[in-house]
Amino acid sequence: MISILLFFLNRYNTILNQKELDIFVSNQMKIVEDELENQKKQALSLALVFSKNQDIVKNLDDNNSKELKKELLKLLEIIKAYTNQDIDVQIHTKNLEVFTRSWEDKDFGENLTSFREGLVKVKSSNKPFVSNELGKRFNVKAIAPIYDKNNEFLGSIEIIIDFKDFIYRLKNLGISSMILLEKDFLNIATSYKENKHIEEFVLLQNSFDKFNKELIKEVLNSDKLFIEQDSKIYSKIPLGNFGNKNAGVLVVCFEKFVKNFVYLPNYNYHGEFNLNDSERKYNNINKEIIIK
Repeated sequence: MISILLFFLNRYNTILNQKELDIFVSNQMKIVEDELENQKKQALSLALVFSKNQDIVKNLDDNNSKELKKELLKLLEIIKAYTNQDIDVQIHTKNLEVFTRSWEDKDFGENLTSFREGLVKVKSSNKPFVSNELGKRFNVKAIAPIYDKNNEFLGSIEIIIDFKDFIYRLKNLGISSMILLEKDFLNIATSYKENKHIEEFVLLQNSFDKFNKELIKEVLNSDKLFIEQDSKIYSKIPLGNFGNKNAGVLVVCFEKFVKNFVYLPNYNYHGEFNLNDSERKYNNINKEIIIK
């Protein structure tokens, strides 16, 4: 009788511990998904604000790519100064051709229709769109339409945020992670042709202090929600979509025995926003920034 009771007690404890672990892992993965969603919302907010900037609209309407780029660089300099965040911006014509880029001066006039699904969607729907999108790079892309004073479609603006800030924030929350891209897409994402390969993927970003390549392969090929290994939990989230196929995957790892974990946003403070200093330094574009 005692043996039977001990057997059922042990079985009950095992089931209880597994349910507790399942809940913990689900909560951790929800944190990861929320952080990813927050990055998308941030990019989309910037795209919407930039799309209403009258200097950007006018220069696009006047076909003045050089002046438009100067305006973009001024705005990005302010964002960098007060948020310490690197952002890239691309402007497209109404025919979905490259009009100007903040990070380089090439490929102007290149038509992006064939491999940029987000651009096609924005033009056809006349609505902003944000996703983990594949292009020559794989990152967060937020796209907003640009209209002239007659509400005619002029083109679109694209805010591009790299995954490195997202990876860094997860690391601050005790979650190691890596971004991997399906190597089948290297013909599009040409920036990563020299990156390290893991299984059928290429490694784009990584915050693991060290990792077992064979274990990462096991995680990538597993159908399980998560894998336990040496007091650590490994899991994954699909990223992006191209031609009805996942373009990449996010692999995460965190300690199994984290107790009483409290999730609080981690905002970096970069000093006071001094309007007088800003006016002296950016007098000609100060009117474009409104804080309420």
